[in-house]
Amino acid sequence: MSEYRLSTRDVAFVAVFAALSFIVCKFVPGIPIIGGQGQIKFDAAMAPIYGLVIGPYLGFLAALFGGFIAANSWFSILTSLCTAISAMVVGLLTQKNYSSRSHSVRGWIVAAAILAVLIIGWYMTWVGQRALLYPIPHIAGLVAILATGQWISSFFREAREGKERKWMVRPYFILGGISIAVLSYIISRPFFDETWNISAISLPLYFLGGIVMLYGLFGGGKGKFVATVGLASYCGLMADHMLGNLIFIGSVGLFIPHDFIDNSLSALNLPDFPSLFMYVLPISVVERIALTAIATMFGVGLIYALYKAGLFHRKL
Repeated sequence: MSEYRLSTRDVAFVAVFAALSFIVCKFVPGIPIIGGQGQIKFDAAMAPIYGLVIGPYLGFLAALFGGFIAANSWFSILTSLCTAISAMVVGLLTQKNYSSRSHSVRGWIVAAAILAVLIIGWYMTWVGQRALLYPIPHIAGLVAILATGQWISSFFREAREGKERKWMVRPYFILGGISIAVLSYIISRPFFDETWNISAISLPLYFLGGIVMLYGLFGGGKGKFVATVGLASYCGLMADHMLGNLIFIGSVGLFIPHDFIDNSLSALNLPDFPSLFMYVLPISVVERIALTAIATMFGVGLIYALYKAGLFHRKL
């Protein structure tokens, strides 16, 4: 097996993407972490693109370096690993094989193993053992990987060179998806639940709304390519999210004071720490679907542009 050599182009891509992460982290407002400190930065949506364009290893480094440079605390240094693992998972899913000096295995198998380990890690915490249903969207990503297998990398390899590049936005589907998401948020609120106990159906509705919105954005375009980019991005963002959860739990008492958590629980009228995760689950689903849509939209456009310009040279 030939040894991989880092080219000048590879170094340039890593530097550009690391700089992009730094700019997004420093100058683009993020989403506040409910019950925690800091923000979820929109570089989370950029990390899957790094894996798509320059692969799992260089994508990992680009996201990691950008996060390290922008970090201003020990907690933010640790969470830099989240975007890095997202880029790695996406890169592995869109690459046929993961190779080392002596072994070669399908990329999707390694990606599935990473996400599975993170989910198992959740259930090994005391929080996870009391919030058993929290990893539903993460398990959905794992099931998607296991169900599609080599399909993602095969379609990514074949479809990126396709001639049909028309992008047709369907506004009625986008509006319908937003309406479904708003409805699911309304029925999940306590003031509504006091009359009818139907909040359990809010989570499936979030998924449905997200699917309808994604179809409205991309359903009229290059179907195969958009589907592979979107699915790979979602799985990467789920790995990012679960690793962030584990870092958050492990940081309580170290980088996040217990008093801060107690005050957050009191403000939200929640009984304990595990209930905080279940409280924010619907919000997290909407957030991850939105980040998936952003990553898909920019990822598809960037890859087509790079390929047309003769700059997409990633080995698949």
